[in-house]
Amino acid sequence: MIRRIGTYGIVLCAVCLICQQSYAQDVGIKLPKFEAPKPATIGHVPIVGFQGMSDVWGMPTPFYYQGMRTANPLAVWQNDQALIARHQAQMQEMFREFSNNNTISYEFPSKDHLLGAQAYKQAYEELRGMLDGETPLDLKKAIFAVENAYFNNQGRFEDFDRRIKDLAKLTSDYIDQQGWDRSNPVTSLLAVHKLFADTLKIDQAGVEDAIVHYPIEYDFNDFWGREELSNVFVSKVLATGSGQCYSMPQLYLLLAEELGSKAWLSFSPNHSFIKFKDQDEQWYNLELTNGNLVSENWVMASGYVATETIQNGIYLDTLSTKETIASKMVDLALGFSYKYGYDDFVMKAVDKALEHHPENIGGILTKANYYTHLVKYIAEQKGNPINDEYLADRYARSILIMRERMYNLIDNTGYQHMPADAYIDWLGSLDEYEAEQEKNKANINPDRTKNDH
Repeated sequence: MIRRIGTYGIVLCAVCLICQQSYAQDVGIKLPKFEAPKPATIGHVPIVGFQGMSDVWGMPTPFYYQGMRTANPLAVWQNDQALIARHQAQMQEMFREFSNNNTISYEFPSKDHLLGAQAYKQAYEELRGMLDGETPLDLKKAIFAVENAYFNNQGRFEDFDRRIKDLAKLTSDYIDQQGWDRSNPVTSLLAVHKLFADTLKIDQAGVEDAIVHYPIEYDFNDFWGREELSNVFVSKVLATGSGQCYSMPQLYLLLAEELGSKAWLSFSPNHSFIKFKDQDEQWYNLELTNGNLVSENWVMASGYVATETIQNGIYLDTLSTKETIASKMVDLALGFSYKYGYDDFVMKAVDKALEHHPENIGGILTKANYYTHLVKYIAEQKGNPINDEYLADRYARSILIMRERMYNLIDNTGYQHMPADAYIDWLGSLDEYEAEQEKNKANINPDRTKNDH
């Protein structure tokens, strides 16, 4: 938080990777046994985080392709994606055939009539225009649009923009006060790092009182936004001076961009962090939950980063600006489902995000959740029928097949669910990297130019 500059008083929002916590969370439903299309060899390995759904349903869920993990994971995964896309198109054609002659609804009721739903439609069009090349990519506007939709468009972009510019100006003044070399590409990045991690005192010419900015703290209260979604918003960080592992990296990106520097967002299980390069093209990982520079070995040490997730571009990759905005489109879908439940808007937003960033694990998991809830919705309309009766409905069976294919796709990405206690333990291990942080800071000192070897 900043003294003298003032606090950001208008509540806005942004959306976290809720879907990375788990997927298919409803376990108390009864569904028919079902054999999905599969190759000759099928394994029935329980998935981490699936919360015992196979026991409730009386079926081995999800189905696993044995041996594919040791083949070419990227090819397997891409083939799954293509299969799902074809099946989804076939389902749409089948729905047109059945819709006029069936009393069962095969899609969720529209939420368009609910207060605030149109705000999500407006935000969708703004992000879609960016992703489809109709308007310039603008991460600041994308984040604001997603956040503001949650609060029914009550915020003003001018206020959000001014707050970012205030922090960027403060950071720039700190650079000048320290006499750091602005020609060094990491100068601004490390200054933003200092803004997050340290107490800064910036003198003002002709003014007796200095501006004091205190470190941005990690907020362990509802850090996944389950109780209140706005706890994971960028604007919550601006308003309170505290955030978590999704909102803080996004704010860092906005400040780096404001100062003309380049950094990248990167994902790991239930988590995101910053990547950047120094003057010698050396990559660094910046962990904003406590301000440490960490190695990828530490990220891997969580135990939930499978090799396939790296090969498939799911984790530890750098997201382009377009891919980062695509992740905000997933956040838009999640915010909508958080407020209103599922309807076709959720699938529309997720499909658009995956069109531009097919490796987005949040979008993939959200689709799995969508089809799981849709199967439940159809089964409830039918009175939770026995196996043969449910499968006799060709369209209901097709949706069930799609759900299974989504689970196969998730498995072939290498994804594993990371429980909350494991996540907290992993974050706690950051203290072990304090010595490494100091060493890395020395290596990328902003006073050192490229010629000072």
